[in-house]
Amino acid sequence: MIAPKVPPAASESTMVIGRRLPEDREALEAMYAEVFGRDALAESRERWQWQYELNPHCPPEGPDIWVAKEGGEILGQYATMNVRLKIKDRILQGSWGMDVMVNPHLQKKGVGTQLFNYWDQHIEAPLGLGLSVSSYALFKKLQWHDVGPVPCFTKPLDVRALLRRRFGALPAVIIAPLVKAGLWIRYPERKPSPEDYIQIRRLEEPFGKAFDKLWHKASRGYDFVVERESRYLEWKFHRIPYVSYEIYQALRGGELAGYVVLRQAVKNGVRLGLVVDLFAHPEDSAACDALIDWASKWGKDHRVARLQTFTFHRQWSERLRRKGYIRIKSPMQFCLHIHSDHVGGSFFQDTSRWHVTFGDSDMDRTE
Repeated sequence: MIAPKVPPAASESTMVIGRRLPEDREALEAMYAEVFGRDALAESRERWQWQYELNPHCPPEGPDIWVAKEGGEILGQYATMNVRLKIKDRILQGSWGMDVMVNPHLQKKGVGTQLFNYWDQHIEAPLGLGLSVSSYALFKKLQWHDVGPVPCFTKPLDVRALLRRRFGALPAVIIAPLVKAGLWIRYPERKPSPEDYIQIRRLEEPFGKAFDKLWHKASRGYDFVVERESRYLEWKFHRIPYVSYEIYQALRGGELAGYVVLRQAVKNGVRLGLVVDLFAHPEDSAACDALIDWASKWGKDHRVARLQTFTFHRQWSERLRRKGYIRIKSPMQFCLHIHSDHVGGSFFQDTSRWHVTFGDSDMDRTE
C-alpha cells in the first residue's frame, strides 16, 4: 500500500470535488489507515461493498462518495449512505453522512467544509447522526437544523450485574433486592387482554411483500421516518456481513402488524440487548406493547443486563416508559438539512412524530 502524499494547502479555486472513482481506492485506503488506523481500515473493507454498492438506493452512477482533489492529489473524502426518507406526506432522497476524512496534513484548510457543502448541494435531505465533536461544530457553523440527541431509553433486566459494575460484588448483593422491588412496584408487568392478542414469531425467511404493506399502512403515523420497504430491510438486516440480528414479527390474525430487530453486545463488561429497530403503527397499542414485551422476554432469556433503544416519537416513548424504560443521556446527536418547501422551521421544533432508531444509520458497526 502506498503512503499518502502531502499535497499543498487547498484553495476553493483549485479544488475539484467529484464522485469516487475506482482508481482512487488505493490512495483513499492509505489515507483511511492513517486517519483511523489499520484495524478500522480492515473493518471498512469488510462492510464497503455492502454499505455502498449493494445499497438498494444506490444511484445508477454509483455510490454518493465525494472525493476532493487538487492537481490529481486526493485531499479528502465524504462517504454517504443513501436512504429514502418519508417527511410528512412526501418521500425525499436522503443520505447519512459517514466516513468523512481529510488528509491529516491539511486540517483546518477548508477541505472538510467544501466536502460537506458539496454533499449538501447534491442531496434533498442530508442527515448526520452520532456526530463527532468536529462534525457537530461544522454542522452548526453551516446552520443545519440541530434537533438535539435522539432520546435514548434503557430498561434494567439484571440489576445485580449493573450494580456490581458500579459498586462492587458485595454491595450489589445487598442493594439489588431493594432496587428490583422498587422497579417492580414502579413498572408492574401488564398482561394483554384477549381481544388484543398478538402472536410473535421469528422471521426466518427473507423480508417479503407483507413488510411493504406494513410500511404503507404504518408510515402514516410518522412525520419523519426512513422508508422501511422489504428490499431495504432485507439489505439492512439480513445481508449485512459483520453483524447478526434476530428479527421478530408481530402478527394479528396472520397479518403483519410490526417487527422488532434485536441483537446482543458487550459494553464495559456488561451484556446489553440492543433494540436496533422497532416499527409498527404508533397507534396500534397491542402490536407496539407486544413488541416491547417480547424484547424484554428475549433480553431475560439471553441474560442481558439491560435493554437499550432510541426514538423521538411521543407514543413510542410513552409506551417504553410504561414498560420500565428509563431515559438516559444519548450519544446520538442529530443534525439535518432538508431542501424542501413543504416543511418550515416549526417542523424541526416538534419531533414528537419523528422515529429515528439505532439501526437507521451506520451506528451499529461492531459485534
